[in-house]
Amino acid sequence: MKTKKIVLLDPLTYLNGVPGHYHFVRDWSGARLPADVCLAPLDLICAAAYLRQHGHEVKIIEASIKHIHHPGLVKLIKQESPDFVLIPSVNFGIESDKYLSSLIRQSLPKIKLIFSGALVTYNPGSVLFDRSADFAAVGELEIPLLNILQEGRGDNVAFLNDKQEIVIGKRRLIDLGELPLPARDLIDNQAYNYAIFNRRNPITTMTLSRGCPHSKCEFCHTNLYTLGEIRFRDFDSIAEELREVEFKYKIGEIFFRDQAFTANRELVFKLCEFLISQKTALSWRAETRVDLVDKEMLGLMRRAGCYQLSFGFESCAQKSLDVNNKNITLAQSKEACRLAGKAGIEVVGLFLYGMPGDTKETMDRLVRFALDLKVDYANFEAIYFMPGSPVYEKMIKSGKAEFFPKALLKKYVRCAYTTFYLRPEFISKNLLKMVRNGSFFRLGTTLRVLRGAFLFFLSLGFSPFGMFSKRENPDKEHQDGC
Repeated sequence: MKTKKIVLLDPLTYLNGVPGHYHFVRDWSGARLPADVCLAPLDLICAAAYLRQHGHEVKIIEASIKHIHHPGLVKLIKQESPDFVLIPSVNFGIESDKYLSSLIRQSLPKIKLIFSGALVTYNPGSVLFDRSADFAAVGELEIPLLNILQEGRGDNVAFLNDKQEIVIGKRRLIDLGELPLPARDLIDNQAYNYAIFNRRNPITTMTLSRGCPHSKCEFCHTNLYTLGEIRFRDFDSIAEELREVEFKYKIGEIFFRDQAFTANRELVFKLCEFLISQKTALSWRAETRVDLVDKEMLGLMRRAGCYQLSFGFESCAQKSLDVNNKNITLAQSKEACRLAGKAGIEVVGLFLYGMPGDTKETMDRLVRFALDLKVDYANFEAIYFMPGSPVYEKMIKSGKAEFFPKALLKKYVRCAYTTFYLRPEFISKNLLKMVRNGSFFRLGTTLRVLRGAFLFFLSLGFSPFGMFSKRENPDKEHQDGC
């Protein structure tokens, strides 16, 4: 087998009509964090380790955390002289990624380009027909990248044949037991630090599993990647990675990127008991569902170093939760918050405006619901119907473009953020927390993150002189707000 060289990119993102550049999480989520912070590219370091295990040469260029703009990124690629380049795309930044592809094509016409991501998984033709990519990696990266490097086709690979027709290989999921430890030696681990949520720096990403135990939510597109399954890692591999993270790479904190961290109760207990027995200094946080926690588990997690959990509460209306197959109750949301607070774990609430089943009245109550839950932080978003999600397919069939005007949803999101975060008690509490955790003294990092948060508000059309920017002209009937 001939050794091939591939460069895996984590590029900056430019949004049409929005100033500046942005940092997206280029994994199954394609998400942008509100404070615009960077996360260590877990998908890339996992894929890199797998490709190296099979004899290929891999380079990762961290353009996002290093703030390397597209022209400079092309120069770095040219220096590496690879056979292949991977661009992990994100839905909202697909045009930015295609522009990067065009720059690479102009400078390095012989390189084969690969795109991945949620949109590409749903519609490989979106990057193949316009020649942005030679190949599309469908779903998780390991299997398609290896097949592209070795055969140019195979499972989870999409490409155009001689008749300009899309050929897509069979979909399958990798056995997580086949994966070596992520190739953290290929990234600058010390660069990933910020000063809002985290307790210690630097911070890395890690998982116990891939997939979700309840992949039926109408608005969610995770089935694109996981095919409705959840797989768990072997605990010995997890323990080995934890040791490497703390002692080899001197990392202080872990953000577990599992879609439902507590889906396997036994595995969570093993993890916590291991961390406690090792007397680790690691702090960590994760995301899970409100129906997958209990008092005993949360108490053990806190003793093992967990200080924060994110929950997808989504809505304050049971009808909306039921319509969207969320399969949780408002009572479970309240109880999960109460138990987490009692255990000493911060709660980040994830809320959505404009879900199927929502009404103007339920959206009016959503920020009040967040305050009543007493969450420590809140993330409010206007729902975006991701290609590949069940509701997206239903909307295509019905001919609907949206349930609510976009301007109205933007207004709700702005109002929710200002209502929640500009409370005097929130500001004073978190200033004290920053001083106590030493974050205040990491002033440069703090200011950078606050700048990212301000740019996030600008991207919503926020103006200090009024709730709507001049560019917006929502229907008169929606002017009364939240």
